[in-house]
Amino acid sequence: MDRRSVLTRSLATAGVLLAQGHHAHANPGTPPHTGAPRQDIDLLKGQETEGMDPTELHAYSLGLQAYQYGWPLIYFATLRTRWTLDPQGVRRPLNSWIQTREFVATSHYRNGGSFNTDTVYTSAFIDLRQGPVVLSLTDPGPRYFSVQISDLYTNNLAYISQRAGGPLWGDFVLVPPGWQGTLPEGRFQRVLQVPQHWLFVLVRMRIDQDDPAEVAQAKALYARNRITPLGDFLAGREFVASDHQVFDVNRLAQNPLRAFATLNHMLTENPPDADDAALLQAFRTIGVGPGLDLSANPATVNRGLARAARDGLRTLRAHVERPWARAVNGWYYFPTHIGQAKTNDYLMRSAWQSLWGIVAHPPHECTYLWASVDQHGERLNSRRRYELVMRPTDVPRVEAFWSFTLYQDFNLVPNEINRWAIRENTRGLQREADGTLRIAIQAQRPADALVSNWLPAPKEGNFNLTMRNYMPSAEIVAQRYDPPALRRVG
Repeated sequence: MDRRSVLTRSLATAGVLLAQGHHAHANPGTPPHTGAPRQDIDLLKGQETEGMDPTELHAYSLGLQAYQYGWPLIYFATLRTRWTLDPQGVRRPLNSWIQTREFVATSHYRNGGSFNTDTVYTSAFIDLRQGPVVLSLTDPGPRYFSVQISDLYTNNLAYISQRAGGPLWGDFVLVPPGWQGTLPEGRFQRVLQVPQHWLFVLVRMRIDQDDPAEVAQAKALYARNRITPLGDFLAGREFVASDHQVFDVNRLAQNPLRAFATLNHMLTENPPDADDAALLQAFRTIGVGPGLDLSANPATVNRGLARAARDGLRTLRAHVERPWARAVNGWYYFPTHIGQAKTNDYLMRSAWQSLWGIVAHPPHECTYLWASVDQHGERLNSRRRYELVMRPTDVPRVEAFWSFTLYQDFNLVPNEINRWAIRENTRGLQREADGTLRIAIQAQRPADALVSNWLPAPKEGNFNLTMRNYMPSAEIVAQRYDPPALRRVG
C-alpha cells in the first residue's frame, strides 16, 4: 500500500472514530451499532481530479485569477494595437486624439466598450515616458463635458468635470512619476501628478447626435483640443504626433498563451501597485509577472495556463451578469465602488470597469443601472417583447441627462430605424395624457403608431439594457431611486 493510500485510510479511520466518539458522547450508554458491517469512509474520494497533473491544476486555478486580475491590461493592449497600428482601424499615433470614423457612436462600431449615444467621444493613449504632457482643452460652453484620466488598470486618476470641481477648460499638465523638472508658476489650470507613465484619456461631450449642426460644432470644438509635450508647449512649438511604436499583440495571434504573454509585457510597462504584491508573488509561481518568460515554465504549467486563457473571458462575462448591488423593477445598480481611483475588487474592475465599458465613471459622475433579465428571471431575448413604463414620478432627478441604451455583446444593435437608445431629448416620443412614457422593446417592428416609442432589439439572441444618469441626485447615488419598471409582455 503506497503512502497516499495509507494517509487516506488513516484520515478515513480517524473520521469514523471521531463520528463514533461524538455519537457516544452525545448519547451516553448507547450500545455500538450492531447492524450490517460498516466500511471505512474515504474522506478524499471524489475530491481529486483523476488523470490531471496537480501542477497543471495549480496553473489553471492561479491562471484564472491572474486573468481576472490583469484583464484591463490585456484589453488595453489590444485596443492600443487596434487604434494605433491596425490598417483597418483609425491608426492614430500616441499622444494624439482618437475618434471613430463616424464620430458619433453607432452600431457600425463592433469593438465593444458599451459606447453611449448621449455624448460624443474623443480619447488618447498618453505616453509620459519622455516627460510631462499638456492637455489643452477648449471651452465646451453650457454642454455637459468631462475628461476622464485613467491608468491602464482602469484606475481613475483624475477628472476634469463640473462634478469634480475646478476649471473645465484651459491647459492641464500631466506629470509622470519620478520627474525632477520644474513648472512655471500659474501657467496651468491644474498640475496632475500621476503614478504611471501610460494613461488613457476619455473626453465626453453632450450633444444632440440627431442634429447635424450640433455634430459639426462638436467636431470643431474637439479639433481645437491639443496634446503637447511640455517642452514644445513652453517653447510655443507646434507638436505633430507621429509615434506608433507600441507593443503589437497581433504578433501573438497564434500563441495559446497570448493573454499571459501580453499581461507579462503590460505588467512590466505598467508596474503593479505595491498593495498587489501578495497576488503577484503567487502569480510568479506560474511565470506570470513583470519581466517573466512563459517559455521557462514546465509544460504542465503552460497547459494549465492555456486552459485558463481559454476560459478567462467566459468567467468574466458570467460576473457581468451577476447582481452586484440593489435590484429593483427589473434593474440592478452597478457596484457602489465602481469607477473609484483604486480598488482591490479585481473581479469588479475587470468585469465592469473594463469588459463592460473600457473605463467607467464613479457613481457621483454617472450612476449606471443594468437590466438583463425579465420579471420571471429569464434573460432578455429577441424572441420576446418587453415594455418599459416611465411615469412622471419615475423620471430621475439629474443635473445633466438620462438615457436607456440597448446592447448585445457590449455593442449597439443594428436596426432599421438606427435607434440605439431612448434619451430625455429623443425626438418624436409619444406620451400619454398623464405624461407616462411607454417604450416598446422588441425585434419586430411594431404598428406604425408605436414606432415612435420603439427601441429595437436584435433579430436574435440575448441582449441587455443600461440606464445612465449623468450628474445624478444624491438619492440616485445612494441607490434609493426606483427606475421605471421593465416587464415582459409577450
